[in-house]
Amino acid sequence: MKDRVTALLRDGEAAARAGHKAEARRKFRAVLTFDPANVTALLWMAWLNDDSRASLVYVERALTFAPHSPQARAALHWARGRVASSALSEPPSRYAQLRNRVFGKPGLLIIVGLLVVFIIAAPFLFRSPDVPVLAALIPTFSPTPTATVTASPSPTCSPTATSTRTASPTPSRTPRPTRTPTPTSSATPTVTPLSAIATAPPFPPTVTLAPSSIDSNVHWIDVDLTHQTLTAYAGETPVRTTLVSTGLPRTPTPVGQYQIQIKLRYDDMSGPGYYLSNVPYVMYFYGGYGLHGTYWHANFGHPMSHGCVNLPTSEAEWLFHWAAVGTPVNVHW
Repeated sequence: MKDRVTALLRDGEAAARAGHKAEARRKFRAVLTFDPANVTALLWMAWLNDDSRASLVYVERALTFAPHSPQARAALHWARGRVASSALSEPPSRYAQLRNRVFGKPGLLIIVGLLVVFIIAAPFLFRSPDVPVLAALIPTFSPTPTATVTASPSPTCSPTATSTRTASPTPSRTPRPTRTPTPTSSATPTVTPLSAIATAPPFPPTVTLAPSSIDSNVHWIDVDLTHQTLTAYAGETPVRTTLVSTGLPRTPTPVGQYQIQIKLRYDDMSGPGYYLSNVPYVMYFYGGYGLHGTYWHANFGHPMSHGCVNLPTSEAEWLFHWAAVGTPVNVHW
């Protein structure tokens, strides 16, 4: 195994120095399959990766295995600078473009010009022909009424003593309610959004799968969260068992019965605070949760993940070829 890793490192470095990035990445990725803590391969993967965030992830992983390595510390400084420069070179968002137009130099000149025009035109817009502007806006109060009441031959609105009708306010017209057609049943089926299908478990999560209920020829996978183990079954017979790392308390692995929905030889995974490229032997069984190989840690038997089931890469490779799409996955405590 050691000679194999040494040969892969030598071939990967030769390919990288010759400018064959894809070939070099394949060599170093193979090194990490055999030795996930190989600092040299991790640093080369950081150097060869086109994504600045992925480079930083590789460097930080190398520092977890070699915290005092001067090469890893120098690579960390380089990777952080690369992430910062890529963030500055990104085109501004539409909101930022609008903000720059409004509050930038051209927008500021326009706003100042409008304010000057408003200040100059305000006295002419709000003044009355006969009353000064401020006097028209300030009401005047007099201690005595300014008008005297005189008799008028027209009848008043107050009811007389002999009147039997009382004054009532004139009712206002209320608009007639708009008739809303009542929906009728139709034979057209309701379409369920794909997002709802992706997030809903295919089986009730309270059901417990028992080996005796499975045909002897059926392959299925059992994940034990309590003991951090995964067992591949053929009917009632356990075929292979390995230690795994499932979700941490804040990012738990979902409990229930599922099925393998899709298999990918490699896939990139990202979330809050992490980005992992080329995760090997991925088998998604519930939305974004999956079984997959792991090259960034070897602490199997303890919860370590953001909800997925982390397997040693060699075990994930065996399981990838053993299980097909549709294979039941039973996750329980």
